[in-house]
Amino acid sequence: MPHSSLAVANEFLDRGHLHARSLTHMQLQKLVYLAHGWNLAILAQPLIEEHVEAWEFGPVVRNLYDALRDYGRRPITRLIRWGDDTPFPSDDGAPAREPIAPEEKRLIDRVWDLYGGFEAFKLSALTHADDSPWSAVYAKGKKNGVIANESIRQYFAHLITRKAA
Repeated sequence: MPHSSLAVANEFLDRGHLHARSLTHMQLQKLVYLAHGWNLAILAQPLIEEHVEAWEFGPVVRNLYDALRDYGRRPITRLIRWGDDTPFPSDDGAPAREPIAPEEKRLIDRVWDLYGGFEAFKLSALTHADDSPWSAVYAKGKKNGVIANESIRQYFAHLITRKAA
């Protein structure tokens, strides 16, 4: 079952805390996107329930953007709370948490191991490849257009077959 992008982002914030690494808004956007893409390709199901959109600096989940917009380029200093993605966030909201299946946690761990040390603009560059789902939408002038999950799945599945070859 897909999860809120806020809960998945908190999984990465937990890992960052464990490894004494701070994460920025852009890093979280890209890590959530990468985990979603790999989940679609490997486990054949979406990791997040929201749509991914093609924004200037790469794939963006709007709810996650709304929850973190006040940070700008600064490191995220606390877990994301339920309601942070609304116009009326509150400091008394509970952290966004959801039960995540063991295979999804392993996938999130793997994404962290592969990409968790990358700077924001390196992660953004990864998502900007000429043949990426982002470029297929953004290059056609559909700025902030939805990137279809099937397009994301096919792209990440292609990456798997390319690595195997």
